[in-house]
Amino acid sequence: MIQDVALIIDIGTGSTRVAAVSCRGAILNIKSFKNSFYVDDEYNDAKYFIPNELKQNIFLGVKELSSDLKNCKIRYISSSSARESFVLLDANGNDFYGLPNVDNRGKDWLSSIPDKDYIEKVTGRPLTEDFGAMKLYGFKQKRENYYHSIDNIISLSDWIGYILTGKVEIELSQACETQLFNIYSKKWDTRVCEDFGLDESILPSIVTTGTIHEILPEMKSIFNLDSECSYVVGGADTQLAARGMNLSSSDIGLISGTTSPVVKYKTSIPNYEKNREFNFWCSCNLGGKGYQIETNPGVTGLNLQLAKEKLLPDATYESINQYVMDNYEDLKCVASFTSQSPCKNISFPNGGFLMTVPFHQEIGNEDLIHAMVADIAFSIAFKIRQNEVLSQTNSPYIVGAGGGLRMDCLCQMVADLTDKKLILKENYDEASIIGAAMTCFALEDSAQKLSVVKEYYPNENKYLREKLETWLLYREKMNSKKEIGAF
Repeated sequence: MIQDVALIIDIGTGSTRVAAVSCRGAILNIKSFKNSFYVDDEYNDAKYFIPNELKQNIFLGVKELSSDLKNCKIRYISSSSARESFVLLDANGNDFYGLPNVDNRGKDWLSSIPDKDYIEKVTGRPLTEDFGAMKLYGFKQKRENYYHSIDNIISLSDWIGYILTGKVEIELSQACETQLFNIYSKKWDTRVCEDFGLDESILPSIVTTGTIHEILPEMKSIFNLDSECSYVVGGADTQLAARGMNLSSSDIGLISGTTSPVVKYKTSIPNYEKNREFNFWCSCNLGGKGYQIETNPGVTGLNLQLAKEKLLPDATYESINQYVMDNYEDLKCVASFTSQSPCKNISFPNGGFLMTVPFHQEIGNEDLIHAMVADIAFSIAFKIRQNEVLSQTNSPYIVGAGGGLRMDCLCQMVADLTDKKLILKENYDEASIIGAAMTCFALEDSAQKLSVVKEYYPNENKYLREKLETWLLYREKMNSKKEIGAF
């Protein structure tokens, strides 16, 4: 029997996956490859990617996946991508430059931007180098010739749609990531564009997730697609992951990967003036139906991945998880590498390990990794509490998703520190792919509900709470600007 499948192209920070998902939510196959970034030496911290290079890898992945599928018909193609990532198009429609989420080229000019309060209020996020506006502002400063070649800017997920359909547009949740979009009016904000000195004409029309487009005949030919196959507009990976875990308005969600956003659905926007001390984002939800309130501890899983590669290159995550579980209440040091302050709207520039003196002769690399897992858990716990204050809710449990939650030790720490049950649903570690597939099959109402596959119950753990206090004090002191005294 031939079954209908959705082919999902999911472009993350470090890698891209092409997945086939059945109408019942089963992942049939995945092809993946690493993404390549290049350094732009004109800046202190600038990276870019070459769209054509990424495109060729995606084409290869789609062809390989399609050839492996048996008794399947690709009914839909959709896309998910990392937020804060953009492709620049010239007047001829050429995708000539890629600005990834790890590009920070605008950071040196943040103090040059006027009207900060207005920008932060109407865009729903603090003014930082992370978003499209500052990337473009920085691009204009030292790559002026390239800047004047820009005819349109689109998100990575919308770039996939552009390749397949020829449509130049940007999905609502991705538009929010430019920091040029007014979340109240749900339109591009002329005043904000003027504050950044950017031409509003390069901003494309807005489209909503789930919109269906005809795929170009040449694309159908390249991938040998059925005449009935359609492209379905996807969106930002975090929003799609929330959909992929069946998050309801009464739930609080944790999506742990490169970073670990804590998300909550709301029908209204939090009062900016009353909550401006919090580091939170407010984005339009998929389809423009309500809002997604987000608090984020910053880089989490990427820290752990890089540390493992340096400190325990031959260890498996399973062996690390077992070590942490076996030494759950024996932290030999405290780590601070998550980038956001748990309490204030600031980023921490300094981090490291705190140990007792004299040097602990039994400390090993496994203990450093243990401390980094705890650092992630401490940060997440604070952001969950912060999100509840912002959204004025108190959820009895947390719905988790993302590859970062494959480690039982981290899940148990989060449950213990928040005093909330943490639940994981099937395919929780591929939630953005599932969310995109749900968007496709929602058109037929054939998608299935997700069952719970893991539950972590909170235990009263005084040890972890004491370590959390040590961690909190250490981070604040390390990043304090107060003078200690003369030498």
